[in-house]
Amino acid sequence: MSANVSARQYGDLLVRYLKPQWPKVVVLAALLLGSIALQLVNPQILGGFVDIIQQGGAGDALAGAALLFLAVVLIGQVTSAATTYFSEDVGWTATNAMRVDLAAHLLYLDLGFHQVHSSGELIERIDGDVDALASFFSTFVINILGNLILLAGILILLYAMDWRMGLAITLFAAISLALLF
Repeated sequence: MSANVSARQYGDLLVRYLKPQWPKVVVLAALLLGSIALQLVNPQILGGFVDIIQQGGAGDALAGAALLFLAVVLIGQVTSAATTYFSEDVGWTATNAMRVDLAAHLLYLDLGFHQVHSSGELIERIDGDVDALASFFSTFVINILGNLILLAGILILLYAMDWRMGLAITLFAAISLALLF
C-alpha cells in the first residue's frame, strides 16, 4: 500500500475482510474486554487481601481472598489463550481472503504487466504485503487499542480511589502519549 492511503481506506479494508467473520470478531472483542477487566480486578483482590492481613482478619477470609485471586488468574490465563486463538483464526481467515482477492486481481492484469514483473516478485508482494498489513492491524487492534482501553480502566479506578491521584496519572499518561507521538 502506498504512503498516501488514508485512515478511512484502512478502515474500509479492515471492515471488508472482518465483516464476514463478525461472530468471531464479536467473541474476540468480548474476550479482549474480559481479559482487560480481569487485569483491572486482580490488583483490587490483592489490595483486599492486604487489607484483611492488616486488620488481622481470620484465616477463612484470607483463604477466600487467595482462592478468588487464583480463580481470577486461572480465568485470565484461559481468556488470554482463547483471545490468542480467536485472534489468529480471524487473522488467518482475513489474510487468506485478501490473498485470494489479490491473486484474482493479478490474473486479470494484461500481459505487459506480467512481462515486467516476475512471478516470484508477485508472489512475494502478495504474501509479504498481506503479512505486513495483517501484522499492522493485529498490533494496532490487540496491543494499541487494548492497552488504551486498559489505561482508561486504570484511570477510572484511580479516580474512584482518589481524584487527585487519578488527575496526576492522567496528566502523566497524556504527556507520555504526546511524547510518543
